Amino acid sequence: MKKLLYDSCIIDIMEFAKDIAEVLAVLIAEKGNYTYVDKLGYAPSKDLAIYYIREALRDLHSLINSQRWDNSKAKAKADKIDFDKVERGIQDLAKLDPRDKKRLREITALISAKALSISATLVKEG
Repeated sequence: MKKLLYDSCIIDIMEFAKDIAEVLAVLIAEKGNYTYVDKLGYAPSKDLAIYYIREALRDLHSLINSQRWDNSKAKAKADKIDFDKVERGIQDLAKLDPRDKKRLREITALISAKALSISATLVKEG
């Protein structure tokens, strides 16, 4: 797994990208909601990227609390999400140098791509 060094802090990109991507993937699979993936993939700043992730979490928590699922695979994936790991991923993302736009873009693009890939495995059976 690729690790980056930022201000004496090692960030495991692949791990936190996967955890955050799972949140986005469930929203795509259950609601057909690509908004967060699109916004995150093109976030111009670290603060906005974190904001979009937190908005997605809020949307997912609302969905979980409503218990109105149309896609059983998406629900099963949501039930397995480790929200502590998602929060640690957000904290790791917050440690990035805000001036390093290239690195931010690489990470947010990776998260978005992983979310799309994971969501494809959650397509409802027809």
